[in-house]
Amino acid sequence: MTVPLVAGPPAALIEACREAGLNSAGARLLRSFASVVYHLPEEGLVVRMATATTPGKYDRLVTSIKVTRWLAAQGFPATRPAEVRQPIAVDGHLVTFWHYEEQDGPPPGPVPLGLLLRRLHALPPVPFDLPTYDPFGTIRRAIADARAIDPEEREWLTERCSALSDAYYERLEFSLPYGLVHGDAHRGNLLRTPGGHLLCDWDSVSAGPREIDLAPTMAGVRFGLTEAQRDGFVEAYGYDIRHWAGYPVLRDTRELQTLTALLRNAHLDRDTLGVLRFRLASLRAGDNRTWRAF
Repeated sequence: MTVPLVAGPPAALIEACREAGLNSAGARLLRSFASVVYHLPEEGLVVRMATATTPGKYDRLVTSIKVTRWLAAQGFPATRPAEVRQPIAVDGHLVTFWHYEEQDGPPPGPVPLGLLLRRLHALPPVPFDLPTYDPFGTIRRAIADARAIDPEEREWLTERCSALSDAYYERLEFSLPYGLVHGDAHRGNLLRTPGGHLLCDWDSVSAGPREIDLAPTMAGVRFGLTEAQRDGFVEAYGYDIRHWAGYPVLRDTRELQTLTALLRNAHLDRDTLGVLRFRLASLRAGDNRTWRAF
């Protein structure tokens, strides 16, 4: 997605930086989609701004800060939160601050992601409570609130979500242990830095079946991932989710989840609407067309 040009940082970012005792001078927009992300060059930090009205968002951000600080103590390569009081609520936003990581080289492939997930899942139990992974809450809210779909499309998506939810909670028998999961472990949340690979975007971190973290890569065939790349991920992690009977449910759930930010934003942007329309038509047709990453 093209980053829009803006005249300067929004008032909410400036105020959040002021409350945190940080310098917002030269703030540069990096991304504006599910969250709005800025770089603070004077501080060497990244600012992530989320909508404060999303149910449970504040608690999830608190958890992400707590978990990543614990991961740093374990020596696990994750993005690190800044040592300031956070999250900060200001002007309808929830704001968090993270150390900026210079990216080095091309986007990472699935093999380093498999290696990091293997390390993550092998860590000792987290010494505090984690929220239970919820595959459907966020997508259900996005379907209900979407302004770019008609009533018939909303009904189809709602029924699809309910069918997958029933299958997930009533029929799946997981093979891997239950515990800490990243919750949104796809290649886009892996950074290649001069010091090595880092996992980022911990907003969905929770407790759940470890298969959750494997499904995005296996479902990545939708975004052009080859069988050789998926095989490399499997070898790196050490388990092939494709041979597990519950894989189709997690695959289909992941595909539905990829609509979440599109449903929220499609009424604002023609390109986003086009991507939503293409993916929705593909899901309804039951085909295997390749989707454009967004």
